[in-house]
Amino acid sequence: MGIARQVAFAAMLSLCLPAAAEAVALAPNSGAMTLSGIVDTGGGAGGKFFISATLKGGDFTGTMRVSVGGQSFEAALMPSRSYFENGKCYFRAESGRARAEIGGPCDSASIKGRFEAFLPGEGMMGGSAEGQVQLAGGSAPAAAATGVLPKVKLTCAYQDRKIGVGLGKPTEYSLAYSNMVSLVVSPSGKYTAGKSGGQFTRDGDKIRLTSGTWAGAVGTLEADRSGRPAVVFHIEENRRPDGVHIVDPYTTRCTQAR
Repeated sequence: MGIARQVAFAAMLSLCLPAAAEAVALAPNSGAMTLSGIVDTGGGAGGKFFISATLKGGDFTGTMRVSVGGQSFEAALMPSRSYFENGKCYFRAESGRARAEIGGPCDSASIKGRFEAFLPGEGMMGGSAEGQVQLAGGSAPAAAATGVLPKVKLTCAYQDRKIGVGLGKPTEYSLAYSNMVSLVVSPSGKYTAGKSGGQFTRDGDKIRLTSGTWAGAVGTLEADRSGRPAVVFHIEENRRPDGVHIVDPYTTRCTQAR
């Protein structure tokens, strides 16, 4: 078939296909959904994933199945490691030595991000994941608003990491209280963090602490996993010129206690 005929055929085929539903942002209570797609571990190797989950209060519950090479793995989603936050979906499941993790930007139609796993018989692997999302209700409720200055005292914490040493040893995560401990921001431009405080300025959805112990720290006004206003100090925006962190060694999230 000539190039011109191939182009014409492709155009005709596209007209025959049904139009894809318009994607909308997910929200912390989007409910039941299924996600399915492919994983690419590089070098031509790949596999498939299928997730059946319910999103409520920013947390996912359900199951995940991954098949790579000649190995398959299925287990329940881990409650503390499977969640939706700021337009991204994170899923992790473990069963014995086997584990799998998929995470990245998502909406009511698709997910695209990273893939990591350890499957006995295949070993450690990593790469990308891409697939489609189908909501049980057909559409998602409006996403939680961002850029809102919290009106209550927030508790600050970060995910500490301990890199596993040795074949098949997983990276361990644990919740650690921030050096800031807590955060209160006032519309007047004053903040209190733990036992110290100072002034801050605001530019859109960003606040910059301009005085006090944490001067120079930049926080982003985002919604937490439950949709309530929060302040996130992304590590990329919180390093001094010498590379030392201003707040904590990892991204710090100041959220309202649930």
